This record gives sequence, structure tokens and C-alpha cells, in this order.
Amino acid sequence: MFLKEKISASRLAGAIVIVGGLGVIGAESIGHIGADGVQGDLIFVLTGLMFAGFGALLRHWRVSAVSAALVINVLSLLLLPAYLLTGGPARVAAIGVTENAIQALAQGVLAGPAALYLFAVSVQRLGVARAAVFPACVPALTLLTGWLLLGEPPTMLQTAGLVTVLCGFYLAQRQR
Repeated sequence: MFLKEKISASRLAGAIVIVGGLGVIGAESIGHIGADGVQGDLIFVLTGLMFAGFGALLRHWRVSAVSAALVINVLSLLLLPAYLLTGGPARVAAIGVTENAIQALAQGVLAGPAALYLFAVSVQRLGVARAAVFPACVPALTLLTGWLLLGEPPTMLQTAGLVTVLCGFYLAQRQR
């Protein structure tokens, strides 16, 4: 409505199915992780909503992907003084050079500027409604990656949630 993008019935159904699948994935953990875990899950949901808002504003303001990624990452440097004042460098140095190099690449390049840039490009090329589906699939893909790369098999309930999310993704990306 805000962007005057038409959302098809298939896309809406896909979004609903994805949310249901994510609920199934998270439902099992609620009994095991307690209130702190639920709070973490809610923060993850909030993050998804923030990405949706970010995508809508990118489209509304017609900001280029490069500009969006640069502004966000440069503004993030405003947190550097607080980090330096709270003893952050000493903790980072204690971890070691190899681990810091891995984290600098993974968090400082791939999960930061690269992820923001690619999401902004997807908003420009696919539209907000289609691009917003990708961040929603992160928990399911994390579950799948943990199984394939780390040998942590999902439970039956998590597998059902994963399949549900993938079905929702298919529905949301259909052209009808």
C-alpha cells in the first residue's frame, strides 16, 4: 500500500506459509530455552520487520544499493568511540589474529556491507514484496546449513518447519 506495489494472492499466501513454518521451527525450542530464548527469538522477529521496513524505505526513497550500503556502514562507525571506551580492543586482541581475520571477513565484509548491498539490489530488481521473502528464510536455511555443514540433524518438527518455509518461499516467488 505504502509503495503502491500490488501483492498477489500467491505472494500473500507464501508469506503466511513462511511465518507458519518459522513458528513450527521455533515452537520446539520454546520449551527448551526458557524466557531468555524466547526474547532472542522475538529480537530475531524484530530484525525481520526492520529489514522489511528498510526494503520499503529503499524503494520509496529510490536510493541506490551502493549508497544505502555505504551510508549504513559509515554511520555504524559512530559506535566506534563507545566500543573503544568499553574495553573492546583488549577483548578482541585476546581472541588472536586468525580468529579476528575470519571474523573481520565474515562479519565486517560478508554479513555487513555485502549483505546490505545485495539486499538493496534485490529490492531494486525484484521489488519489496519479493525481496522481503529472503530474510524470512534465514532461520530455515540456517537449520539446513547446520545439518549439511556441521552434521547437526534437525528434529522431525524442525524438518516439518523447514519444508513448510520452503513451500512458502516457492509460493511467494511464483509469478502468478
